[in-house]
Amino acid sequence: MKSDDLLTAFKQGDRRKIMQLYWDQGVEQLAAGDEDAGCFYLVHAYVFALEEGAAEAEIIRRELKKRGREA
Repeated sequence: MKSDDLLTAFKQGDRRKIMQLYWDQGVEQLAAGDEDAGCFYLVHAYVFALEEGAAEAEIIRRELKKRGREA
């Protein structure tokens, strides 16, 4: 994830973009085999998805649950 992209999204208040950036980074970290980092980013994506009422929230929640990070 480019920090500039994330900073821009925060400055613009674009929660959907923030969610997507965190989601993408989480998926990338999981693919690289770093479950802790991947779940760290997915939790952030989940928070922003919940704030936005995004349908992706359920997908992210299932992924976190599958990895033992959500009860």
